[in-house]
Amino acid sequence: MQMKIMRYGASSSPSPKCAFDNAAAIFLDWDGCVMIGNTLIPAARTLLERHADRVVILSNNSTHLPEDFMRILNQANVHIAPDRIILAGAEAVRLAMQTPEARTLLLGTTRIKAYARQMGLTLVRDAPDQILLTRDTRFTYAKLCRAANALQAGAKLIVANIDTTHPGPDGHIVPETGAMLAALLACVPTAPMVTVGKPGPLLFARACEVAGVAPHDAVMIGDNPETDGKGAIDYGIYPILIGPDAGLTLDDILNW
Repeated sequence: MQMKIMRYGASSSPSPKCAFDNAAAIFLDWDGCVMIGNTLIPAARTLLERHADRVVILSNNSTHLPEDFMRILNQANVHIAPDRIILAGAEAVRLAMQTPEARTLLLGTTRIKAYARQMGLTLVRDAPDQILLTRDTRFTYAKLCRAANALQAGAKLIVANIDTTHPGPDGHIVPETGAMLAALLACVPTAPMVTVGKPGPLLFARACEVAGVAPHDAVMIGDNPETDGKGAIDYGIYPILIGPDAGLTLDDILNW
């Protein structure tokens, strides 16, 4: 398994087992690692139970809030505090709140919109100062037109994540925020933007803050080499990739 880490240039890295055993914090991806669709992966449940004091859920999810994930886990008798669940959508709202007076066009679920209003954002349909792009399961041509023209008019763009898909049940793909971003950038290719989710540094920084650790004292377990792997490496966190291409599973980790 060292070859998987070596591929990212960590020539003197410890083994994944050594890194995992010695980590003060375990950052764990959600889609494809903890859950597939609405199904909790059995090995993830065991890992969460064994290492709840070290785990921080770190996900590019932009349709739910930490409390939603907490309830899903509680139903399986797994208990993780909501402040140890870091989600790109909620963090994108927090970032947008740095300019609370801004008029915001938010593309996303009703859950995220309700949270944004609760946090004090002013949500509008037309003439926004900023666009907040999360995974909008009701994305339409009309919304694309409004967002593209707002960008052309000078609105700034905050993107929850650049993932184009995430794993769904039975091997199906689930279109993600990045797929909508691709449509938007096809219309306004030079639009400047701020990305909140992995592989950017903002989520990793937030996770380190919540866990109270330095990056080198954490590991990132995920299934995406570009977001979980490269993003962790860039921030100084040891990546442990799982999945068919990595040749490693959560069951393997539990048996270390």
